[in-house]
Amino acid sequence: MTTRQVGEVYSPEHARYDEGARYTYTGGAHELVLFWSSPTPGEVEGFRLQPMDVGLFTHGPAAFLLYKIKDVCEWSDVAFNIHMIPEAQRELPNETAGDRARLRMILVDAEDGVIRAKRIVSLDKVMTQAVKHTMADQASSAFNRIIYEAAVQEVYSRYADSDALASVAEVVEPALG
Repeated sequence: MTTRQVGEVYSPEHARYDEGARYTYTGGAHELVLFWSSPTPGEVEGFRLQPMDVGLFTHGPAAFLLYKIKDVCEWSDVAFNIHMIPEAQRELPNETAGDRARLRMILVDAEDGVIRAKRIVSLDKVMTQAVKHTMADQASSAFNRIIYEAAVQEVYSRYADSDALASVAEVVEPALG
């Protein structure tokens, strides 16, 4: 989890990134990092302030965090498995029933690696427990990266886009904040 601030380089190890997203749970926090090429001022402002929805879809060893920010980005997704986090940093969420997990979000300009915006949203109670149980199931299962990647590719070949994936997701909830 990064402690860098808006206007700072996200990682001194990289000057550029491919467009995309990364979701992790480490350091006791859920974190979604979005790498967008040259985000406009409107996109940055919308990222910070617009309502958003989140969802969860699972398929074998692959889970997909879905997200949609009103007037900024349509449904998008990022595949994850807890085994993809280095073992020394790997941990499981510990929210109890009724808790709302916090999702720390960071918008990074993929062209120069600079953080353009940060935001924290609260996940609904149902989403919090769904993610927690998904990660616990992943942690208790044997992991094979080839099988994981095949599961990711199978989902992407079965569903035309993130909208289609959101329509069959186990959970779709508005985030708070």
